[in-house]
Amino acid sequence: MVKKFISFILAFVISVCGASWTPLQAGAEAPYDQVAGEGETATAQEVGVEGMEPIYGKDVADGTYDVEVECSSSMFPVEKAQLTVEDGEMTAILTMGGKGYLKVFMGTGREAAESDLSQYIDFAEDEEGKHIFTIPVEALDLPIECAAFSKNKEKWYDRAILFLAESLPEGAVRVELPDYEALRKAAKEKRIAALRAESSKTTEASESTEEAQPKAEPAFLELEDGEYAIQVELEGGTGRTTVTTPAGLIIRDGLAYARLEWSSTNYDYMLVDGEKFFPINEEGYSTFEIPITVFDKPMEVVADTVAMSTPHEIDYQLIFHADGILSKDQTPQAAAQRMVWMVLLIIAVCVLVSWLNKRKRNSVR
Repeated sequence: MVKKFISFILAFVISVCGASWTPLQAGAEAPYDQVAGEGETATAQEVGVEGMEPIYGKDVADGTYDVEVECSSSMFPVEKAQLTVEDGEMTAILTMGGKGYLKVFMGTGREAAESDLSQYIDFAEDEEGKHIFTIPVEALDLPIECAAFSKNKEKWYDRAILFLAESLPEGAVRVELPDYEALRKAAKEKRIAALRAESSKTTEASESTEEAQPKAEPAFLELEDGEYAIQVELEGGTGRTTVTTPAGLIIRDGLAYARLEWSSTNYDYMLVDGEKFFPINEEGYSTFEIPITVFDKPMEVVADTVAMSTPHEIDYQLIFHADGILSKDQTPQAAAQRMVWMVLLIIAVCVLVSWLNKRKRNSVR
């Protein structure tokens, strides 16, 4: 009787739960509820720059160094990093700018979900109470996959991090490093070419469909056509980047345009009222010719920078002062140029006088 009762209970349990509980068969899909889906993550940004070659631990002198880190997501804020190299093996201590992540895994989020708990790297706290992770570093100048487990979302998020070899002190790397500036310049030029081609295709498509594209309208100014200079202020961004003032002012058919030079070579396009503008120069600081849509009030613009190899659109405000218009010859740049020419002229005169005196002394002898 007891055996029949137990058999009945087991049969009942299996009949109720059987539909919802099945052992994981080989090759079957595992549940990944703890892995962030495509719609739950911000757009990943590339780290590094095309042309970089991995620098392995055997080519780095033993020691402990501060090292700069790039990350594919601003949501994984590495405040600082310290690299330790010993007998060709490299590890890094990442000090986080927040406490939003409890553990990391060297691999993808999917791999983390499939792995044993022993494979996870738990956070520790430094003397300031900040979360730190000690992770292995396969190589410098190489994108490294890692997944971070969010405290609030309770999900794994895919990240890529890269440790910059060029940020180590001189002599730490025992092989010749590439010309990073040349690599960044080539990457920037390639990106601008691709953006120009994309913009051209968009324009052609809109013309064929008669769909209007954003167009910034320059303001009218009662000045004769020609080139001038105008005082300009820049607001927004981090405050580390500036624009040259006075900027160039071009009047065409009474309409105002600015020739704007940034204090950085890393800007690859600007947006004014949705219209995209590309640099007008290939060497030196990024320079754009853009319409001035308003005077004496903040003019909203967007500038895209590829600093640290990662494109970012940054919001700025430009204020062009109508009462600060100068003729081209009145600008500080023009004055400096005149001064250079004056110095060169004085040097030339001195050389000529010295040569004449020497010739005269030789003729007397």
